[in-house]
Amino acid sequence: MNDFQNMVVPGLPDYLFERGDVPLTKEEIRCLTLSKLRLTIENKVLDIGAGSGGLTIECARLLKEGQVWAVERDPEALELVRANCRRFAVNNVTIIEGEAPAALEGLEQLDRVLIGGSGGKLSQIIGRVAELLAPAGIIVINCILMESLFGALHCLKEEGFQDVQYIQVAVNRAKAMGGGTALQPLNPVFIISASKGAA
Repeated sequence: MNDFQNMVVPGLPDYLFERGDVPLTKEEIRCLTLSKLRLTIENKVLDIGAGSGGLTIECARLLKEGQVWAVERDPEALELVRANCRRFAVNNVTIIEGEAPAALEGLEQLDRVLIGGSGGKLSQIIGRVAELLAPAGIIVINCILMESLFGALHCLKEEGFQDVQYIQVAVNRAKAMGGGTALQPLNPVFIISASKGAA
């Protein structure tokens, strides 16, 4: 498909992304994650643990008047984020090389924050995000470990976030097998969302 840059729907097909050996948030999970972000076209969004840039790209394409900051510490992943920004011709992404929360110094107030990787520093990151988020700002955290889920819920409560919710998503994709079709499961994912409070 050569007209992918004209697609207007979220959940771009996985095969369109440069990915190497770096994890990519699957298209079905990206769709649900974006729905929880409740984006408006002028939002300022931070993507922590951007990986190969799937959610960074999806946000950047939706934010016609907004901006995305993508934070990533892995050199291979950083190159993939850059490659995917070029591939999808997005020019509203600023890539920050480093590890959160230290890499968040100097950022201005944000409207939305995504956390896809924390490097074991989730509580410190959520604490810093609580300072950076605008009133009524939204945080969305994707994780696969139960311990990460419980840790995130505890930290969000400690930092005074409101309307804390989470869902667990299990996606199965059809795959040809033995002359028929079987369902191949993807890793189940927890999607946590919370609000900074009223504007």
